[in-house]
Amino acid sequence: MKKISARHATLPMLLARIAFLGAILAMSTKLIAQNAALPENPLFNRKYKPSETYRYKITMSEYHNGELALTNVSVCELRVVDSGGVPYDEVHWISKKVITPKDTTEQSTKAILVKPYRISLSGRGRIDLPKIDIAEMTEPIQDFNTFFVGVSPQIQGIEQLKKSGDSTTTRDPIIADFSNGTYILKGQDCLAITMKMVSTTRSETVLHTSFAPPKQNKLTYLLPDMNTPVVGDTPNNFQMVAPAGKDLFMVNYGREYFYINTTIRKSDGKIFKSDMFNQLNLRIKVNCNNEYKNCQVEIPFAEQRKLTLELL
Repeated sequence: MKKISARHATLPMLLARIAFLGAILAMSTKLIAQNAALPENPLFNRKYKPSETYRYKITMSEYHNGELALTNVSVCELRVVDSGGVPYDEVHWISKKVITPKDTTEQSTKAILVKPYRISLSGRGRIDLPKIDIAEMTEPIQDFNTFFVGVSPQIQGIEQLKKSGDSTTTRDPIIADFSNGTYILKGQDCLAITMKMVSTTRSETVLHTSFAPPKQNKLTYLLPDMNTPVVGDTPNNFQMVAPAGKDLFMVNYGREYFYINTTIRKSDGKIFKSDMFNQLNLRIKVNCNNEYKNCQVEIPFAEQRKLTLELL
């Protein structure tokens, strides 16, 4: 029997985490009608200034089974542009470095290769995930978009938040399919999205946006085992199949959730600072046959990510 390490076993899961965040961003467009003008919240709506240029730094620390695995530090520059009468931020990535317990790797040469793309917090704009051609920039690009999605008019009922304690939840949990036919043969997740106004003052508004498993399962599980929650009595809301070799497969399932706390500056509606916490608890079935049975081993795995977005 071929030996297998936990590190090797988790690789498809790490790819799934990347795909998961991409699915969140893609499915956000399902919340709105195509080209519809969405209501904005006057307490924290974005006020664009033509040709303005500013920068953000995003820091992501990733923990595997409780141990720090790596930290990414990336910086992008935003330039306000007009697109058909709609204001957008044109995103230019300018630097990135990866810090591990053993060394630091500079990847700024990769960052500057990313083609500029546009996102907008305007009710008439969009926050589409760009095509990612530079693999090393997958994490910062997707996570940066996620911070914007977390405070965007694309969240149903955002205009109803008027005072501290007010909240809104999407009417139905959202199921996204992030299969890509290559390293993710099958993949689904299901999330309920809730936004709460934590506080609002003359100068800033603080929002809490959560992406959590629904109270009742909405997925059609691939295996009967998936009916047993990985964490407590919370239904599993994540399932994925990845190739593991000739006629072998790796099956991942479990619970994922994340939340974002964002401080928005009222003077211009910019995100001033935002923190994201992402937790994934899985069971990983390793080297299964094409019926996802006779697996070599099944192991637990936990990944935790802590992120900060700062206006420079």
